[in-house]
Amino acid sequence: MAQKLLLGKVFFRGGIVLKTGLHIGGSNESMQIGGLDLPVIKDSSTNLPYIPGSSLKGKLRSTLERFGERKNGNKTEKLTFNRNIGTFRNKLFIHCCEDAGIAMHCDVCRVFGSSGDDKAMPRDQKAENLPARLAVRDCLLDEALLGVSANFTEVKVETGLDRTTMAANPRRVERVMPENRFNFELIYTVEAISTSVKERFVFREQELDKDLENLLTCLELVQSEGLGGYVSRGYGKVAIYLTEFTAKSLSFFKGNEKDQVVGHQNREIVIAEARKQVKEIVEFFKNKGAENALRS
Repeated sequence: MAQKLLLGKVFFRGGIVLKTGLHIGGSNESMQIGGLDLPVIKDSSTNLPYIPGSSLKGKLRSTLERFGERKNGNKTEKLTFNRNIGTFRNKLFIHCCEDAGIAMHCDVCRVFGSSGDDKAMPRDQKAENLPARLAVRDCLLDEALLGVSANFTEVKVETGLDRTTMAANPRRVERVMPENRFNFELIYTVEAISTSVKERFVFREQELDKDLENLLTCLELVQSEGLGGYVSRGYGKVAIYLTEFTAKSLSFFKGNEKDQVVGHQNREIVIAEARKQVKEIVEFFKNKGAENALRS
């Protein structure tokens, strides 16, 4: 059974600016004549639209599944969509490694976690789960917008056309209007791993480097592809910037703030500029975070 030693956290904080209308669906509990067919999800306490952390995390995961890899022995494998998380009739396949030992060497499962599959294991051997290293917060509207406008959504009427009868079938889709901004926060946990009780903890700097690079690549791809539903119809184009890309060691959270933080904060940078900080963050954990934690 693998053991983990906390070394610190890496924080990605920034903004998601809408360039076209965004639709992430909510529930429509009461159907009314002339009402919305497809409302956006809103915070029940404020009635303001937001981007659920689960939606952003799912988009990042599905993006990484398309280019990520895993090591199996001496071989590097492309990932397969092997796990149905839908129903028998409505299948929804994702990638998920069968066991924690395999998942630790997988670009996707190492970051987003995996649930072990006992059926894929040898007889009388139980599969282990691998908890996610990445936490994704709900993305709330930028507070600077709240005093400027009280109207953040619009209703777009779309029409489906019956190809046989030529009858129109209109529907009313709600979407968050362009130029609105949402604040996002991703928190990546940095760990040292021991695969057995007798083995010492090891900080795998190559994995940290790859995970941070992969997450930045995923954010770049979200910018190019879009977020939410109906992207192929022009919805969901976004621009993403970072206001903080920092590493904080375990010592920082214990109250020793001096020399325990590296990275940038309090200014807007594009993702390409953040890439230049990855090596610095990896070196920080290699030289300070890992050294201090493994010694204590």
